[in-house]
Amino acid sequence: MEKHTEQIRRFSKVIYILLKISFAAFIVVGAVEAVSWFMSVLALHTEAVIVGGKTIEVPFLFKLGEVKIYMPVFIMGESGADLSDFDFLKFSFGDFLRTAFTIAALAHAKISFRALRDNSSPFREDVVQKFKRLAIALLYVGVMTGVVGFLAAGIVWVLCLIFDYGCALQNESDTTL
Repeated sequence: MEKHTEQIRRFSKVIYILLKISFAAFIVVGAVEAVSWFMSVLALHTEAVIVGGKTIEVPFLFKLGEVKIYMPVFIMGESGADLSDFDFLKFSFGDFLRTAFTIAALAHAKISFRALRDNSSPFREDVVQKFKRLAIALLYVGVMTGVVGFLAAGIVWVLCLIFDYGCALQNESDTTL
């Protein structure tokens, strides 16, 4: 029995590390989406500015005396590339919400797998409760993303029922010894 518990703990540790990396990546993606959406909502006036010998449109923020202050622009690729060429930098508010719900689901998944990694037995009530919260978070992701989120929520919910049954068997075994 100890061998199986140790395998669960080791694999949960690997999954936890992968979830931490995914969580950090989605935080970066969410920040980029939020800034991009915010800039598009502002619909700032742009002015042509020469950068590296090429003319690009830069969002104008305000004028301080005779100095014009522009929104910082990150130029990718060759010097002087216009950001309007990069359609992947344009995000809608729906994209941002999907990312936010995914971040929440990843946070719940991290908590769930950390509990599996740290506990001596996977059949504990606190582990089951964390996985139930994960299933609910995945259900919200399903509302935003569609079928895959709903399927993931259903799979995790079935796992919750299995873990709950395992908790009942563990309690029964502990009381008969």
